[in-house]
Amino acid sequence: MRRRVYPGWRMVWALAVTETVSCGVLYYAFAAFLPAMQRSLAYSRTTLAGAFSLSVLVTGAGAIPAGVWLDRHGARALMTAGSLLAAGSVLLWAQVDSILALYLTFAGMGLAGAAVLYEPAYVTVNAYFDTGRQNALLALTMVAGLASTIFMPASSLLIIHLGWRHAPAVLAIAEGATIVPHFLLVRRQPVTCRDIASTASAHRGLAW
Repeated sequence: MRRRVYPGWRMVWALAVTETVSCGVLYYAFAAFLPAMQRSLAYSRTTLAGAFSLSVLVTGAGAIPAGVWLDRHGARALMTAGSLLAAGSVLLWAQVDSILALYLTFAGMGLAGAAVLYEPAYVTVNAYFDTGRQNALLALTMVAGLASTIFMPASSLLIIHLGWRHAPAVLAIAEGATIVPHFLLVRRQPVTCRDIASTASAHRGLAW
């Protein structure tokens, strides 16, 4: 008789993919865009790097309210809203025409990062899994670790073929696609998942 797969693993693989996309779009892609933006906007490298640094700082600051939300409500709504904000901010990135617009856009990306990057994903997996937690976290980390390998060269190719003003639209579409798995598959704990096999199946370690 075929063993049923613990439904938490569907969430792990979904988060592995969405983390790869979000890390790639919100973090690693910037390095590929920096030279083209410097040539086009005529801003110094320091000014442009400052926008990215602001994004990182906002992500760190946003982790505090995000953590409070996670404790009270779980990650589903937070990560879904974060994907939407991230996609919108990346679209605005392509339209920036001033330093203020650039910094506001990257602040939005940083705020989205607090909602969709590793921390909420790890919290979700930790809360969902009783047995097999280490394997789940390892799988998530190993897949998401490919973000730089995928998105730095992919962003460079997009810039070459589309230009830096149009390339973010493709990245925004990829980020926007993460809304679907975040809304449909992210759950706070097994009892809230409709297709859970059973608590007993989880503790027997089926399909680890």
